[in-house]
Amino acid sequence: MNWVNNFYEKQFSILKDGSKITAYHKNLVTELEKQVNKPIQTILELGAGSGELAITAAQEGYHVTAIELIPSIVKHMEEQAKQTNLNGSLTPICGDFYTVDVPASFDVVLYLDGFGVGSDQDQKRLLQRIASWLKPDGCALIDIYSPWYWIKAAGQQMKIGEAFRKYDYDSEEMRMIDTWWTDSEEEAFYQSLRCYGPADLKLLLENTGLELVGFIPGGGLDYDTMEYHEKVPLNEAMSYRVKLMKR
Repeated sequence: MNWVNNFYEKQFSILKDGSKITAYHKNLVTELEKQVNKPIQTILELGAGSGELAITAAQEGYHVTAIELIPSIVKHMEEQAKQTNLNGSLTPICGDFYTVDVPASFDVVLYLDGFGVGSDQDQKRLLQRIASWLKPDGCALIDIYSPWYWIKAAGQQMKIGEAFRKYDYDSEEMRMIDTWWTDSEEEAFYQSLRCYGPADLKLLLENTGLELVGFIPGGGLDYDTMEYHEKVPLNEAMSYRVKLMKR
């Protein structure tokens, strides 16, 4: 997983000017509330990035703990949080969620982008940690990258601001490859995330202390028309959100 720090630092440097809290984040909190479907007070967000979702949830009255690996991104989160009156309801933690100590339990654990870093054993270890962070009646919502979408997306290239982005797929390891560069493709940086179909995910969940209780297909980009559709069938979705509960 040597690529992790390099990728997220460089990606943030390209995208940070656009990392602002918008109506999208409030709508996302509302959507998550419906998916949890029970009263909640405490949220743990993994891979919180620059904190737009965590801050929005804190503004809505939740007590949010947000874990992010990259110090510069955590600093940006803290700067954004200072602009709002959160009354101590947001606790940013700079650290690796595979090893960081979080001495608390939560109603909800969120991991909405990036699941699939590392090996299957790494994912299993993280799922075990998520189970340990949940209250007995708590739930986790995790976005899982779907293999069928990324097989079709392989070879697609696009421009985001001044950066170029290209998708590939490793069929042997079932991993999407997301490559970025600015001036020269020789200086490209990438992320590699393991994709799981629902059957593979159920096998991964064995002996983690979690069980799958539901999933919600996400959106997908139609590369023929370059139109993004927010809700598509599972076999067309870029990712799908799973709801997990403690066994």
